[in-house]
Amino acid sequence: MGWHRLLWIFACLACAAIAAAACVDDADDARAASAQTEQQAEPRARQQAQSEPEEPSAAAPQQQAGEQQQDAGEAQSDQQQERSARPAMQAQQNGQAYAPQQQDAYASDAAGPPAVAAPPREVITDGFPLTPSAPAAGDEYGWSAVVDGDIIAVGAPYHDAVAEDAGAVFIFERSGDEWVETAKLLPPFGEKDGWFGRWLALDDGRLLVGAPYEDLWQASGGDWVVDVGAAYIYEKVDEEWVRTATLLPETLAPGLSFGWSVAIHGDRLAVSAWAETVGEELAGAVYVYQEAKGLWRLEERITPPEPQAIHQFGRDIELEQNVLVVGAPGHDGDEREDIGAVFVYHRYDHTWNFTGTFIAPDGGEGDALGSQVTLALPWFAAGAHSHDGEELEAGAVYVWRLGDYWALHSRLTASDVVLGDWFGYAPAVEGERLVIGSPHRADPDTGLYRTGAAYIFELEGDQWVERGVVGPVDPVLHGEQAEFGWVTDVDGGTIVVGAWLADTDAGENAGAAAVYVVDP
Repeated sequence: MGWHRLLWIFACLACAAIAAAACVDDADDARAASAQTEQQAEPRARQQAQSEPEEPSAAAPQQQAGEQQQDAGEAQSDQQQERSARPAMQAQQNGQAYAPQQQDAYASDAAGPPAVAAPPREVITDGFPLTPSAPAAGDEYGWSAVVDGDIIAVGAPYHDAVAEDAGAVFIFERSGDEWVETAKLLPPFGEKDGWFGRWLALDDGRLLVGAPYEDLWQASGGDWVVDVGAAYIYEKVDEEWVRTATLLPETLAPGLSFGWSVAIHGDRLAVSAWAETVGEELAGAVYVYQEAKGLWRLEERITPPEPQAIHQFGRDIELEQNVLVVGAPGHDGDEREDIGAVFVYHRYDHTWNFTGTFIAPDGGEGDALGSQVTLALPWFAAGAHSHDGEELEAGAVYVWRLGDYWALHSRLTASDVVLGDWFGYAPAVEGERLVIGSPHRADPDTGLYRTGAAYIFELEGDQWVERGVVGPVDPVLHGEQAEFGWVTDVDGGTIVVGAWLADTDAGENAGAAAVYVVDP
């Protein structure tokens, strides 16, 4: 129970005593489901890419994207396209006192509408389980998952078919009302502990797979370099998924974690190396590539404007059209460690331009804003799963909208959020729908600890309103600490959710994933 609620109760009792009337107020005890520290691998550092910078294209990306934005209701107007391409030189002043760490007039963190937390309208549990053909204990299947049209890909970074913890990716395709596994991708070089499938990106039939802990040999008989990382591109050719490109960091250094997060949109993709050294700091970097004549060439290496130690720049990234969003949960600010931040870049004048650093107006130490980010113009959102609010580590999601400039639109919380839920760990936005994972939420029916859930918000008027909650297909089977909602993705009315630590018939921590269909 929050302290302000207690003050309200005492005030009621005092008034009742003065008025000689009875005033009774019932209060529920807050659940004390202790939130454990996230089970995440430490960045082991690595990276490099065998790509040469290409000459910048003369065609502005916003013009190319503008030709695809004719359908009403789904695309931005030409004016929005222009705004997303080149920032306005002067931002409107709205009188808000809060304006933290903005390096560009284009960026604004003015407080937007208050969070809307209506009672859930719908509880959705009738999902379709995405069961892999070769499940195994400890695979952590469901660590990553993406959906695009009739294709879903789910990563199992600890799968052992090729080598111990080498990883695998399972691909499902829609067949009527069902989803059928059509392919199983294995790491091409069979590297032990490579984590192939740790993160995925899918766009228009192209699948980008990160393998952040793969080891590589240096050229010309050089040394073996551990945990450099790699990223692989797969495309469907004659009904078969074929590897069409391999991306490696330019400089092979141990522990770069190249491929920790990946993003793809059209003829551009991005790969992060969140443990790369920048200057003298272990800050992280993001590499952006563009395709030309079937080859992927390095377009730009992007680093934080003011690198910090353990910045985790690139812990998660998103790319759409000419906008790149980079999460940095290790960002320190105003004597608050790990408050987290999101860095936004826009491409214009043939280069990626830094737009601003975005932090939460009510952020606190350890909030880790930017652990996961999501982008669908004109929106981007970032989760702060350790944000305290009224309850410790209950979590929150912050949403920004692009108009004349980026402005904070809202802060979202779940209607039934409690202590340690980690709401906001995995946000995913598309169109007017936002799905938010809450992997530490206890099952409301069984009380099982950290079974997890995912919440659906939809845009109504100018507000994001909670529509309902998606629960595990089988919380009893999956057991405690299944962490359903560890990853989410949405495309139209199709939602995919992963539960990386779910127990299944295959064994403990085999992992699980499920797909849900809601009204588009």
